[in-house]
Amino acid sequence: MKKLCSLFLACTFLIACNGEKMENPEEKPETPNGEIIENPGPEDNGPLGGYAEPNGVLILSRGTYTVENAFLSYIAPDGTIEADTYSSVNGTELGNDGAGLYMCNGKLFILCNDWRSVEGKENNDGLLTIADAETLQKEKSFRREEMKFAHPVNDEPEEVDENMKGIAVLDEQNIFIIAQGVLRFDSTTGELTLIEGAYEIGNKGSANTVESIVSPRGILAVGDCLYAAAGGFWSTTALLEFAKGKNEVNRRLELGKGDQISGICLTDNETLAVGTYTRGKNTGYLYFIDLKSWTIKEQKTIPANISAGSGDTSGITCLDGYIYFTGAEETEFTSVLNTTVSRYSLDTGRTEKDIINIKADEPDANLLDCGLVADPNTGYIYAATSKERWEGVVPESNILIYDCNGEKPELIRNISDITHHAENIYPISKFTNIR
Repeated sequence: MKKLCSLFLACTFLIACNGEKMENPEEKPETPNGEIIENPGPEDNGPLGGYAEPNGVLILSRGTYTVENAFLSYIAPDGTIEADTYSSVNGTELGNDGAGLYMCNGKLFILCNDWRSVEGKENNDGLLTIADAETLQKEKSFRREEMKFAHPVNDEPEEVDENMKGIAVLDEQNIFIIAQGVLRFDSTTGELTLIEGAYEIGNKGSANTVESIVSPRGILAVGDCLYAAAGGFWSTTALLEFAKGKNEVNRRLELGKGDQISGICLTDNETLAVGTYTRGKNTGYLYFIDLKSWTIKEQKTIPANISAGSGDTSGITCLDGYIYFTGAEETEFTSVLNTTVSRYSLDTGRTEKDIINIKADEPDANLLDCGLVADPNTGYIYAATSKERWEGVVPESNILIYDCNGEKPELIRNISDITHHAENIYPISKFTNIR
């Protein structure tokens, strides 16, 4: 069932995102809200090679930002490992403090906060790097001082936040950055624009701070649109849609229960799941959204905590009819990620708790660096762990790979010290827009 579903999903996404020629030449593809795409792009000529092979995996490490810059590690389809692969290819380093990565149209977009510099390594590749996805060869880079937008109150130029949360890309003219709200960057012109409907103004009349209402947890592209969830202090929980060339939120769908966002994941080609929760409660909520009709198909209550904790990655991930999560003990000011894995069955509605004990498999796994990541192509789930997290200390770390094709997940690989504070893990097959 998993292989058939994965094949169907892959074909669907390649047609929607890569502009594959339609059988009827008079038909034009549509976005989920029914708008016609006049220029669907080039034909799909098959999967990319090199570092963009579908069964490869990239890992972005934030780095220990006081002593090193961000870096990429790569697990090849044959299992071969390359550490710090971007620097090996380019002879230069990524920016300081990695914040996110996305692949689209054969290019890799790597975001770094780059608000500090490491002695002797100041000449890095800055805040945003665009590289060829197959070779990792750098094509463009943008420094922090170049990334400014007009403040919505006084129209003064404002620099992006020093703690950016993520990135997702539709094309080179539509690079979406989660910072003070959502910013749309056109890398062909250098224009950076704040998206209306994705922020609020705090301290009105005095500081007029631009405050984001958008969670970076699970932001993703489907076809020609981008999806992210809103929630927290400034907004009720909702699903937001962003579209190419549009400087305002395209659509907003209110959710309901839960005031915090756990994450987003796709369950099939047209259904997106949004996880919400309330701090201090051992309960989670899943909303299943039909993207075509823009309606909530179903809402489920889970008798378990699905908080993503303090991380910026999705707290839920979908694989072969299950939604996997870890959960976290969380208060308003602190959170401690659990190191056990639970899952919710989409077929039966049953929750299976603690089916994986990560710390039993790796005794030094005291912390999860980011949320669990599933690869639908292989049926694997990836977990990134660290022994400790202290400023200036390079941590002992591990990447654990679990095979979930059987009745119970099975640990098949434990890789040591190829990451430092992993920001996220990126199976290439997860990207729906790789051309």
